[in-house]
Amino acid sequence: MSSFWTPSGEHEVPNNDDPNNVGNPPVSGPGDAEIDPETAAAMEQQLREAQEQLLSVPAAQIIANHIIGLFELAALHLRVDPPNLDEARLPIDAMGILVEQLGDQLPEHQTLSAALHQIRLAFVEVQNQTAEDEN
Repeated sequence: MSSFWTPSGEHEVPNNDDPNNVGNPPVSGPGDAEIDPETAAAMEQQLREAQEQLLSVPAAQIIANHIIGLFELAALHLRVDPPNLDEARLPIDAMGILVEQLGDQLPEHQTLSAALHQIRLAFVEVQNQTAEDEN
């Protein structure tokens, strides 16, 4: 039986061939084909290698990388014409929560704090410019 990992733990994926598995239809799409055992084993090995590589990187570094991704997402929404302030606000808020709450637990905390300050200023500038353009 396969399993599916979530932050709350490992969850078993029901076997679709099990007659007791009522109400959980098989997950498949158009053109699905059986995967041969050799390909399945290679895919499992690649997954294990990816997990080992992920485990070799400190969690704080991965979180910092995600924070930079939030910065970039917000910047994209601020750069489009017209700017999408509602879509920019959420990644900025998420970035603020992570940077301000995790503080010194993050590598390069000062750099991340400066980036947060920069994107917040950019948001206000774009918001003010948008308001001026509407008047």
